[in-house]
Amino acid sequence: MIAATVSDLPRYKGLGANLDRAIDWIMEGLWKTWKEDGKLPIDGDRVFALFMHYDSKLPVDALFETHHNHIDIQMLLEGEELVEVRKDEDLEVAVPYVDDIELQNVPDDRSHICVLKPGGALVLFPEDAHRPSMAYDGVPRPCRKMVLKVLL
Repeated sequence: MIAATVSDLPRYKGLGANLDRAIDWIMEGLWKTWKEDGKLPIDGDRVFALFMHYDSKLPVDALFETHHNHIDIQMLLEGEELVEVRKDEDLEVAVPYVDDIELQNVPDDRSHICVLKPGGALVLFPEDAHRPSMAYDGVPRPCRKMVLKVLL
C-alpha cells in the first residue's frame, strides 16, 4: 500500500509501465472535469478509471476486497471516508469473482485505518485487502470517488 497526496504520486513511478501511465494520466488532470459515473478507458484494459457516487457505509456493512490482476489507485473527489487495509491472509472468501474477491469482514490489530479525502490517494496492490467506503465519523455521507484499475 502507498498512501500519498496526489501531487506526490510521481515519486512512485518506475514500479511498472502501466502504473507509470496511470500516474501520468492523473497528473495531466483531465479527471477533474469528468462528472459522469462509469468507466473511462485510459489505455484499453491496461488502465481505466471508474467514477462513482455513493453514500459511505457503517463498518458492519463493508467487506474487505482484494484484486488479483490489478492495482487500485483510489482517490476521493468529494466527501471523506475511512479505508481499512491489511494483508490478505486469514480472510474467508465471501463472494468470489473472476479477477477480484470480496472477503469477510475480519478487522484486527493487523489493520491500518486510512482517512481518504480529496487531494489524497491510496495505491493498493494485490496483497492489500482493503475495506473502503466506510463512514469517517460513523455517519454515512455522500461521496464521489475515482478508482483507477491498473493491470499488473
